[in-house]
Formats: sequence, C-alpha cells, structure tokens
Amino acid sequence: MQAYEYFIAMLNKAIDKAGSPSRLARALDIAPNMITRWSKGERCPNLKSIQPVFDYLNEEFRTRELAVDKDVHFVNPRLAKAAERLEAPVADDFLAAPVVGEVGAGPGYFDQEQVERWMLADMNHPAIRGRRNLIAVEIGRNSTSMLPLLHPGDMVLVDRDDRDVSYPGRIMLVRDPDGAGMVKRVKMERHPRIGWQIVYFSDNASANPPLIYSLEEDFDGSMENAIVGRVVFAMQDVKNS
Repeated sequence: MQAYEYFIAMLNKAIDKAGSPSRLARALDIAPNMITRWSKGERCPNLKSIQPVFDYLNEEFRTRELAVDKDVHFVNPRLAKAAERLEAPVADDFLAAPVVGEVGAGPGYFDQEQVERWMLADMNHPAIRGRRNLIAVEIGRNSTSMLPLLHPGDMVLVDRDDRDVSYPGRIMLVRDPDGAGMVKRVKMERHPRIGWQIVYFSDNASANPPLIYSLEEDFDGSMENAIVGRVVFAMQDVKNS
C-alpha cells in the first residue's frame, strides 16, 4: 500500500472512531474542512498534520513506507567503455534519490511518496555534499517557465530539508494550493492587510506572470504546505538540443 493510501485508510478509521469528520476535526483542533480536503486529495497533508491522526488512533505512524533517499550497493556495476581502466565506483560515494514524478505538467495532487524510479547522486559533488533528504523530479514535457535555465525533460534534485526562502529568488520545488508541483523562484512579501504572501516567479517571465498566494488563506499558514524543498542540482536532457 502506498503511503498516501495508507494515510487515507487511517483517516477513515479515525473518522469512524470520532463519528463524523467535523467531530474528528474538533478532536484534532484543526479546521473542519481540512478533513474533507485530505479525503478528496485536494490538499496534501504534511508530517506535522499526519501525526495527530495516528496519535488519536493510538497507532504508530509507519514512516518506513515514505520515500526517502537510500544508500547504494553496487553489484557487478556496468562501466562505460571509456572508463574501463579506472577503478570501479565506490558505493559510499553515492545516494539513490527517489524520482517522484513530473512537475509543471498541470494541476493535480503531487505525491512525494510515489516512487517511479531512482536517480544516483554523487555525494562528492559540491552542490550535494552533506545532503541526505533528497528527491528527484522531472521538468514536464510542456513546461517552459524556467527557460533558459531548465528545459523540459531535465531532472532536478531537491533537498527537502532546505525550505529557506529568506533569500529572494532561490529556486524551489513548490506546490500551488491544489497540490500541483512546480519548480519556481520564490520570494516572500508582507501585505499590510492579509499578512505574508508567497510569490512564485519564473525565469521565462514574459510568458509566465508571477503567481501570488496568501500563506494563511491558501496554505493554512504553513510553509511546509507550499515549499517542498530547494533545487540543488539539475541534469539537462540534451537529446533534443
């Protein structure tokens, strides 16, 4: 069972125990519509919001089902002919980052836990060194918002432990309020009436105007609902260049 399906099963069990979604929301001290939005897949729950559901059921949250990077073990690795005289790669120098899907491909629920395949990351690379909580995503085939820096088909590595947007313009993997994943530059702005706004903007700005959201209204006041992590590395698809 995939992690999100497992959470929904536990959520339904908690609703049955409470008697209704609204009663469960009161028991968890969260907005009543949040239970419904989780059930319908309209909003992606984060780890902080998942844990109270399991606490309510007195059950352990099985984090082992979640997609995280993992160590590599080479078994008779196939070497490129150009490197046939070199020593074989050392497994400790690499991580396998889960490729969790395509971004910039339109609206929909972005499931970080749905692993499609694995991408090797060289831990000696300066951009990756010391990072562990990595996922990989592919830039959507029709996504041109980050041209000329990122092209359709490019693969990017994202550090989920780095959500720091205090420096305007950092490239991040983000969600919109409907859960769609995008790679955008990010900055925060303080609005005098509605508080903090989060702005997603593109390198290809002429065809992609900035997207402006209220942190409180659109993301329930949680940066974790908006920012997945920082893009730290990109591998370009050159076959169509």
